[in-house]
Amino acid sequence: MAETAKTHHTLLLVSADPGIKTGIGDNLALQGYRVLSARSAGDAIAQLDRERVDVVLLDLEKLVLQEMDVVRYVKTRQGSTEVIVLTTVRELEAARNAVRSGAAFYLVKPVAFRDLKQVLDNVVRRLAEETARYSLEQRVLQDLMAGSPAMEKLLALAIKIAPTDSTVLVGGESGTGKEFFARIIYRTSRRHAGPFIAMNCGAIPDTLFESELFGHRKGSFTGADRDKPGLVEDAHTGTLFLDEVGELSPAAQVKLLRFLQERSFRRVGDNAFRTVDVRVIAASNKDLTQLVRDGRFREDLFYRINVFYLHLPPLRERRETLPALIKLFVHRYNQTLDKQVSRISREAEAALAGYDYPGNVRELENILEHAVVLAEGNEIRREDLPEFMLRPRLMLPAPDGRTAAQADGEFATLEETERRHIEAALQRYGAHYTEAAKRLGISRSTLWRKLKTYRLADGPTMEARR
Repeated sequence: MAETAKTHHTLLLVSADPGIKTGIGDNLALQGYRVLSARSAGDAIAQLDRERVDVVLLDLEKLVLQEMDVVRYVKTRQGSTEVIVLTTVRELEAARNAVRSGAAFYLVKPVAFRDLKQVLDNVVRRLAEETARYSLEQRVLQDLMAGSPAMEKLLALAIKIAPTDSTVLVGGESGTGKEFFARIIYRTSRRHAGPFIAMNCGAIPDTLFESELFGHRKGSFTGADRDKPGLVEDAHTGTLFLDEVGELSPAAQVKLLRFLQERSFRRVGDNAFRTVDVRVIAASNKDLTQLVRDGRFREDLFYRINVFYLHLPPLRERRETLPALIKLFVHRYNQTLDKQVSRISREAEAALAGYDYPGNVRELENILEHAVVLAEGNEIRREDLPEFMLRPRLMLPAPDGRTAAQADGEFATLEETERRHIEAALQRYGAHYTEAAKRLGISRSTLWRKLKTYRLADGPTMEARR
């Protein structure tokens, strides 16, 4: 690797041995690394809090950990930072524990510099690949949200709060992509090297909630034939995603609140308290504020999980993202189904654009999977779409008693049908655009765009009549 490639990488050397600093630290500086040094765990943690470090070289010999797991601290605070452990034969078990906690490698002293250099080269190469992956993900996400100010704002907020450990609540209708956004926060956080564990609160019986979340001891209840860790332990150093948290019973809400307050828990049937390092992201398709008012959701739990709130609008209110989502799902199912779909016919495109998607993004994905499976050759045709999308929709009657679709005969184009249908709604509701949009099953912003597209009214006039 070229020397100039390493000048941008910062390495923290943690060792109480002066010989390590001069023998290894000075050589690494000559290789182009920016080398920081620390003689204790506390000094290392202080430096990690002050600035970003790419690699930590941790010498276990003579190092007083002061009950602080440096490796776990590094992986929690700076998840993309790699840790390489230097150890002796007497401390091999400690080195293995460090690897289990997230260290990349361990080397037994005395260490030949060429061996250390080879390991560092591999780590730096992996860091470069991770940086490229992250940049690619950001571009893909921005493309998916492009054209929708609401979604672009949500993405910017998600990325901004990702580096923190704050609890996040994601709301929105079923299928809007709540878990997808939870994963965005996870993958752009310092915890992305840790696990992402998802739990559907609505799918677990109340009697099993505590065991599923916190685990149990062998013999604690019928069928408990072994010790079993819970999901909070599985998510240690990572993120726990609690989907449909509004479905929790009052008893389960109490147990979850206690855990969020104390960050400690007991397995079912166990007397020992355990602690974990977990970030919690919750999601609900219900209005939790209304549940709180109705007395069905604890107010203190609501405030505990609602540090940041992201509300995902339904797909019908962000149709600008449809083209990018369609492209994404077609590409995905081309890969999984070994297909070569590259085009969508105008008729199929019109049907996709005109559908309301009550099941939101999840329904769109299912529709595209159906279409890619049935597509012959490289084009999705109208007949490849699910039958329910092609059925005539209930329409407002035009002033002469006919539906908009019948105004010019039975074979009006979908575009002409939509234009005439909107005209009929405007004639019925006049300047009451909110009511017209509601009856049409679309948002005001969508109605405004369609009025501009079909030249039925101009934007300023409509805005003035709001």
